[in-house]
Amino acid sequence: MYNDKLEQLITLALADGELTEKEKQVLFKRAELEGIDLDEFEMVLEARMYEKTKDRTPTLTAAPKSDKLGDIKKCPGCGAITESFATKCYECGTEYRNIESSSSIIKFFEKLDEIEATRKENYSQKFSNEIKLAKVILWIFFWPWLILYKCLKFLVDRSRPAKWSTTDARKEELVLNYPVPFSKEGILEFLTLSASKIDQTSYARVFADDTKYKNTWNKIWLKKIDQINSKAAISMKGDEKTYNEVKLITENARRLVKNNSQKVYKVLGLGLLLIISLITWASIDSKIDENTNVGYSSVVMSAEKYITNKQYDEAEKLATAVDDKHNVDIRSKIQLDKLTDKLESLEPLIQQKKFSKLQYELQKLRWTKISEGASYQSKELEQVSYRIFLEKKEAINNQLPENKKIDIESKYL
Repeated sequence: MYNDKLEQLITLALADGELTEKEKQVLFKRAELEGIDLDEFEMVLEARMYEKTKDRTPTLTAAPKSDKLGDIKKCPGCGAITESFATKCYECGTEYRNIESSSSIIKFFEKLDEIEATRKENYSQKFSNEIKLAKVILWIFFWPWLILYKCLKFLVDRSRPAKWSTTDARKEELVLNYPVPFSKEGILEFLTLSASKIDQTSYARVFADDTKYKNTWNKIWLKKIDQINSKAAISMKGDEKTYNEVKLITENARRLVKNNSQKVYKVLGLGLLLIISLITWASIDSKIDENTNVGYSSVVMSAEKYITNKQYDEAEKLATAVDDKHNVDIRSKIQLDKLTDKLESLEPLIQQKKFSKLQYELQKLRWTKISEGASYQSKELEQVSYRIFLEKKEAINNQLPENKKIDIESKYL
């Protein structure tokens, strides 16, 4: 019925008319390797055992069950009574193996997949990872306010993510309530698979909705890992080496979940620190600018006195001691004063009715631009002096006969 190797093992196991737990484990393990259905194989074993022993008088091979003690289990290696949930014999060190543990874990993840299949919305479309241009622009120009908003939103809304659905609730209930196997292989397999479900959060997406969703599931899987660790602490009292492996996996999972949470607080702290630094820097810079402007204004006032006294060279020297804006202001006032003097020197020509000469001289008087390539504020200061000059020039031009009037230049430099 089966291959020669398996048939030989069955014959050897049933040779004495008894089938010990150890022999049964060996046969089941071999059958599983051959890809044979274990339920079907168990039926065949029972049938062959029955055929082997039906003509023999049954003998008492184990102590009867006691109503007080319940089902007493013995070590298949030495026959010592075992403790509940133990993964190995404390007397001889025989490890207890449970063939059904692996299939139980497989069924668990199959049930998770079945629940996930009932989800109405598409998980891949639930959270959009697309970085839109509008978001980038918002973060570039309004990042201090966005960080503050994200901080407040995170602190206020720390419960379930907005997209938590009935499907997620059912999956959570299954994960937390599914029984943990008590065999060594089952515990390690269940623990390893559960630990692999914990995702790591990136700094770039600590405030994203999908990150919050994943962090919630990370905490759920960590609870399951703690359950498995508690079960291992009871089952592996005599197997310190294996339990140390369990503790190592558990600690790594806890550290990963903790690091994910710390990333959020690190980004929050850094954002708040940047905002405070920005406000402090702006305040200090404003104070420095204010003090600097006061000093420059004093220099400008001194320069204006020199201009009034026609000491243009002294005023020019002061212009080199200030910033570009005040430099343009002083030089514009110097030029305005010089041009004003020239305009005033032309007024006698009106009384003498030398209109042609006045026309010629008026055309020669032009403003020389100073703020070329300077800042907008510097250009505004020059524009003030320039318009005063145009007003004075136009006042004289208006006194000329119509046929002698000149075209006044634009009011804008």
